[in-house]
Amino acid sequence: MRQWALLLFASLPLSAADARWIKLTSPNFVMYTTASERNGRETLRYFEQVRGFFVQAMGAIPGKDSPVQIIAFNSKKEYEPYRLNNFAVAYYHYGSTGEGIVLSQTGDEVFPVAIHEYVHLVARHAGLELPPWLSEGLAEIYSTMKPMGDKVLVGSLIPGRYQALLREKWVPLSVIVNVDHASPYYNEKNQAGSLYNEGWALTHMMLLTEAYRPNFSKFLSLVNTGTSTEQALMKVYGKTVPRVDKELQAYLSGTQFKGAIFPQKLEKVHDEFPAEPAPAFDIKFLLADLLNAPGKEKEVRERMEQLAAEDPKRPEPVAALGYLAWHARQTDEAVKDFAKAFELGDREPRMLWDYGRLARGRDHPGAMRALSALLELEPDRLDARMELAAMQLISRQPSAALETLKQVKKVNKEEAPRFFTIVSHAYLDNGQLADAKLNAQQLAKFALTDEDKFQAKQLLDYLDTATKGPAPVMARAPSTQDSPEEHPTLHRHSLTQIVGEPPASDHKFLAGSFAELDCSQTPPKIVIETAEGKKLFLIDDPNKIIGATIELQCGPQKKTTVKVDYVPANQAGVEGLVRGLQFQQ
Repeated sequence: MRQWALLLFASLPLSAADARWIKLTSPNFVMYTTASERNGRETLRYFEQVRGFFVQAMGAIPGKDSPVQIIAFNSKKEYEPYRLNNFAVAYYHYGSTGEGIVLSQTGDEVFPVAIHEYVHLVARHAGLELPPWLSEGLAEIYSTMKPMGDKVLVGSLIPGRYQALLREKWVPLSVIVNVDHASPYYNEKNQAGSLYNEGWALTHMMLLTEAYRPNFSKFLSLVNTGTSTEQALMKVYGKTVPRVDKELQAYLSGTQFKGAIFPQKLEKVHDEFPAEPAPAFDIKFLLADLLNAPGKEKEVRERMEQLAAEDPKRPEPVAALGYLAWHARQTDEAVKDFAKAFELGDREPRMLWDYGRLARGRDHPGAMRALSALLELEPDRLDARMELAAMQLISRQPSAALETLKQVKKVNKEEAPRFFTIVSHAYLDNGQLADAKLNAQQLAKFALTDEDKFQAKQLLDYLDTATKGPAPVMARAPSTQDSPEEHPTLHRHSLTQIVGEPPASDHKFLAGSFAELDCSQTPPKIVIETAEGKKLFLIDDPNKIIGATIELQCGPQKKTTVKVDYVPANQAGVEGLVRGLQFQQ
């Protein structure tokens, strides 16, 4: 995700800050532009046409259905202070209030780059995470779409790129396919041409020639799941990068370049989309967001604070301040800003997702409200459902967690381990041991890692012995990968294979009042008050504790009645090693 920073408006060029901005609205886009109403409408109609093509080709555009924001300047001079780099004439922008496309001008001249950037947006919604050469290559190929009666031609030769490939020095594909977003080949004008040119040519060859096209979808799927280009080429085509390099150069020396005909039609759009003067507050915020670049954090914060003071009811600058705080590792401040933006009505999905995860361990009620709001907007978000269910477990709401997950009808193999882990723990907390066991068996079936396998085995072993008393639960906290801890908390660490662990049949049980979690030494100790006095139990490895999810902070506890499942310890003053905690509700 790109981070932005803001220049003070005192330094903004008058041509941009004082220009007459209008707002045009179509069913799927909102445009802010300094161009004329006529040019704005023409560009907006074209975006609607292109969107219609992708809807026909894909059945629907994945992701949210809310309008996409377009910011279009009237000239390259106005655009200059806001350009992404020294060669981009348009770009995809993911700012603090959502995503959009920025254009240096309107009209026919910018249409190909407009399509290019819209392809990036469609790819993002489709969940594609591709290396730069392939991402830019696909966007370039689709940027050539042309109506052919009731069909659309995609993949026409791009003369400028083709000529550049013939006259400029060839960069080995072994370099191009390994370029990342921080590379000069992606960011600097004198080198980026090689990435865009060769990326387009390689994608063209793979997508549109008989030698590569039949297996291109398989290749795309592998690369999208993190397989390197080199590995994917070998797995799918049995070819090394140097060999593909030679074939690509031969392809460019040939005389035949095929395109693809799609049976869709670029439907004409004749609507007169309404235009109105753009609110001054919106324009100040949008321009600030566009100017946001690394190294300008102080100016950004000052400007966003001014905007927040100018209109205290607007959530956008408050959310922007939250992102600034988060990027500065001021996590508590970020959570406060996101919470305030939420209360002011911010329902931007990105903010809801980030707030929900960031507030985990700090403000569970707020985190759950944010994730619940996100699921109202995007009910098919499995990641959000699992995140919310995990938090509901931490808050001892297993029934709510099961309710959250009951709408899930299908999970893929990568998501299955976490899904079945959460479901089995929820059933366990809810006292439904048979259902917990069924889902633990599913976890064992779909386990991908040693951690998954170990978790499944421990759950199944424990459930086999859990025939007495209320449902067993385990004291552990989920990983908080985005949330630095404010207070010491018991956490599970990376699971390792346990050697010599006593079988579940050898476990012992003791009931008492949970008095303290003593973290002053390693490993931490649980202190249980019983009729015979205080009993100490070591938490030698949180990974060995089986059950649902409960967050335990170090220090005195509320003296909840608890039954400890343990194995005897060969240590003076210690009763045993904790293997489960059974809380009396």
